[in-house]
Amino acid sequence: MFMLLISILLLLIHHGQCRIVATANLQQHLTSTSIGTLTFSQNDANSPVQITGKLNSLNASSSHGFHVHTNPVAETSPDCAAAAGHFNPYNTGHGPREADIWHRHVGDLGNITTDASGSVDINMNDYIIQFYNSTQSIAGRTIIVHLLFDDGGHGMGESNITGNAGARYACGLIKVTSNGINIKPIRSVLYLTIMILIMIFF
Repeated sequence: MFMLLISILLLLIHHGQCRIVATANLQQHLTSTSIGTLTFSQNDANSPVQITGKLNSLNASSSHGFHVHTNPVAETSPDCAAAAGHFNPYNTGHGPREADIWHRHVGDLGNITTDASGSVDINMNDYIIQFYNSTQSIAGRTIIVHLLFDDGGHGMGESNITGNAGARYACGLIKVTSNGINIKPIRSVLYLTIMILIMIFF
């Protein structure tokens, strides 16, 4: 009986998901005006972090630098300047999102591009930001939308540091909302469990 219960538990865990989810409510610098909420999720250590959500109230038909910065900010009326620089645990130069880990900051996520109404639907995957790898983890850090286009480190001046992305328009604390094993048995496993129990006790 004990082995049966262990087997059932292992089946349930096998069909579960080791998924970490975080959210960030982005607010304009030093105000409580929200421009939208983003969701960050990672299924396991070998999967990318997926970023989804919709942001509004940005410049129409324009590109905005999009980065994870090092320090946390307040959840309401955040001071985006308090987030410090781009999250850069390996002390590398700034680069585009498509670059490998040695040619970009961990927090470099390129640009987001708005439509004619100043809105943008975000759905991107990135393997370099992480939740499972503590060195690259973005949990408790800050996502920032900048006022200007990020040149990917190919420009002049501070390009190799900031991408010349300009002022910090809005930011939000990346706050983990669920983590670890979330057991979600599938219907066939439940049916199998019920049949086995019926056979044993009846």
